[in-house]
Amino acid sequence: WGHVWARPAWTLRERSIVTIALLAALGHDQEVAMHVRATANTGATREDICEALLHVAIYAGVPAANHAIAIVKSTFEEMDAA
Repeated sequence: WGHVWARPAWTLRERSIVTIALLAALGHDQEVAMHVRATANTGATREDICEALLHVAIYAGVPAANHAIAIVKSTFEEMDAA
């Protein structure tokens, strides 16, 4: 993974946004939460994540997006409490 994340074509922020959207669309719950927490190091904002999940809703379906939104909200709450 490190080699892919180190490629110069996209920033860490961009890769983070795309990764969260892909994992959400695929229903990989634990990985979604892990990558949301990792945004503290990638520069992706909460607004970026919300926009990514809007795309998930349109292109992967509302149920997938709604499920991911619940995971992201819970993860944000954990991050805020820390």
